[in-house]
Amino acid sequence: MAEDKKRLPVTYPLITSWQWHATLFSILSDDENAKKWIFSNYIQLRCYDIQEIFTGDQMLLADMMPGSSSLKLCPYLVFSLLTKEQIASYCGNIIDFIIKTIDLGGYVYGVFDEAKILCDAEVDYKFPHELFIYGYNRDNEYFYTGDFTFKDRYSHNTVSFKDIERGYEVISASEDHMFKDDYKGVRGLYVIIKNTESPVYELDLELIKTTLREYLNSEDTKDHFRMMRNRFDDTVFGIKVYDKVLSQIDKQIHAEEPDFDIRALHVMYDHKVLMLERLKYMMSHGALKFNQETLDSYKIVVDNILAARNLLIRISITNDIEAGSRFKTYLETAKEKEVSILFNVLAELEA
Repeated sequence: MAEDKKRLPVTYPLITSWQWHATLFSILSDDENAKKWIFSNYIQLRCYDIQEIFTGDQMLLADMMPGSSSLKLCPYLVFSLLTKEQIASYCGNIIDFIIKTIDLGGYVYGVFDEAKILCDAEVDYKFPHELFIYGYNRDNEYFYTGDFTFKDRYSHNTVSFKDIERGYEVISASEDHMFKDDYKGVRGLYVIIKNTESPVYELDLELIKTTLREYLNSEDTKDHFRMMRNRFDDTVFGIKVYDKVLSQIDKQIHAEEPDFDIRALHVMYDHKVLMLERLKYMMSHGALKFNQETLDSYKIVVDNILAARNLLIRISITNDIEAGSRFKTYLETAKEKEVSILFNVLAELEA
């Protein structure tokens, strides 16, 4: 018999720039075994222009590596995918499927129409977005979820059984951007089980050195993964992402109708937060010599990117375009200092 309520363990994630990162870090942030994998990865940055799936507008998509594939690649997550037809066959309806999955220790992740979740009235548009579900309460008929949509930042909330059902049923295969890209146009959900009891991955210093070199030299890391997917030809990697993001911000604030998108800057901020935590971790575990000056200097990198992100948010509210001249100072200061620090770190690792 199913329980009346159950919540699987989550913490507020260390990084939140994209839903896939927020989901993985909600599950794994505090796990000591998983940290060895986390700090071996998320070094390379990349960006490229795409068409925004909701508006059709051009956007600069920036992300770390691994990106959305991290949920499938992480050795401390048991990852399964089920099609809509399988879910209906096994459980009859989506509510029972999610409850049974949680009872078995599985988190649920997939695309739902959040317009149906946000609005009680019928609306003539959809807002397909990934949702992370980690618990349920039968008495009050709601699920525990993680998402960006319900507040002005990533947050853990509750969503009613009814809204989850409505939000799930109306999404077609063509609107399920996760399955459409990875699984040839089928509709479904992901089930993720945390599996961190036994260490299966050690801190990989060779991978860290290789990826640091690729980041600092803006080399094409995706060439390592050609067997998985055909390549885009317009991707920018590594340190050059700074220049691409600065150019994009300049276009945004000087457009006839300014349009402000903070996502690229938020990815960069999360990248710096993780890099600082990686340096602390490597120093505390003997992979690098402890050096407070290095940590203090890298904190300046973090602070400059945070200042740039917050400035873009303020400009989007106040429309004070003149303040945009400060972006160049923030980004160039961060870039120069980061390059200097990480070349020294790489030299120490290669010594």
